[in-house]
Amino acid sequence: MTFKVADLHCDLLSALAENNDPMNPSSNCSLPQLREGGVALQTLAIFVKTHPGSTREMEAQLSCYRTMLKSRSALCAPYTDFDPNSDRVHFILAIENASALLEEEEALERAFERLDAERWLYISLTWNDENRFGGGNNSKAGLKRDGEHLLEYISGNEIAIDLSHTSDALADGILNYIHKRGLKIVPIASHSNFRSIKDHCRNLSDVIAKEIVALGGVIGLNFVRHFIGDRPQDFIQHIEHAFALGARDQLCLGADFFGGIPLPELDHLRPFFQKEFSNSSCYPAFFELLEQSFTSEQLKKLSHQNLLAYLSSHRGSN
Repeated sequence: MTFKVADLHCDLLSALAENNDPMNPSSNCSLPQLREGGVALQTLAIFVKTHPGSTREMEAQLSCYRTMLKSRSALCAPYTDFDPNSDRVHFILAIENASALLEEEEALERAFERLDAERWLYISLTWNDENRFGGGNNSKAGLKRDGEHLLEYISGNEIAIDLSHTSDALADGILNYIHKRGLKIVPIASHSNFRSIKDHCRNLSDVIAKEIVALGGVIGLNFVRHFIGDRPQDFIQHIEHAFALGARDQLCLGADFFGGIPLPELDHLRPFFQKEFSNSSCYPAFFELLEQSFTSEQLKKLSHQNLLAYLSSHRGSN
């Protein structure tokens, strides 16, 4: 059976900033690979590291995105034009690391101005390390005052807060602050798996996963080998665990396909993906694997229905 795909996270824009070619397969999520995989909706994350010039990097990636939409309009379109019956890939934007919005020494108001310039599906306060907003998954820092201000600003604006790259202290701080202030923000994990199955700081604890589910968020299944495991069967264990946590209607795909970008600090994770599931063209084979363990209805929810239902509930009209 063929499954339509909606995915919460990839790093195509980072690759475009390096080579500006959406047809280049080195990204592992090129336009041909997305179309071969049956991807109808793909979230494109703006990814930057926390260092001087991070905001310029965001602008470069956005420029590449706009060029791609214009030059490859027969192949792709923005989410505002979403048509589930079209064979075009539709894109929606997100921010992976709020350092894309603000240099470490800039006034906080500049982040709000940049945030308002586009419509975003979600924002992550951090990447792996610590910044002015809080602590990434490789740190112990929690929620900082600038992070609180940013949460207050996005409250009610249909922008989710992404917990995939938070430290445990930051995830706790974000959730506690949402409750304390009564903020209208849905927490999600755009590309994370489950720590009970694969013990890694990038994966969700059961406590955090259950809180996301309770608050109506979604969780995107990550395909990175170091977070999922070395065997194809490991995907099944993560999915079964998600279902046991109550996420049958909230588990979706957040494969995190990336490539063609220099990230030497991640070289220890090579090979990044299992050979069978290493780029966006893999989805037909992926669902063929899962058909051994799950019903067609369950797989439709995982492949696209859960994410599209979330967007319908939390994004209003396109």
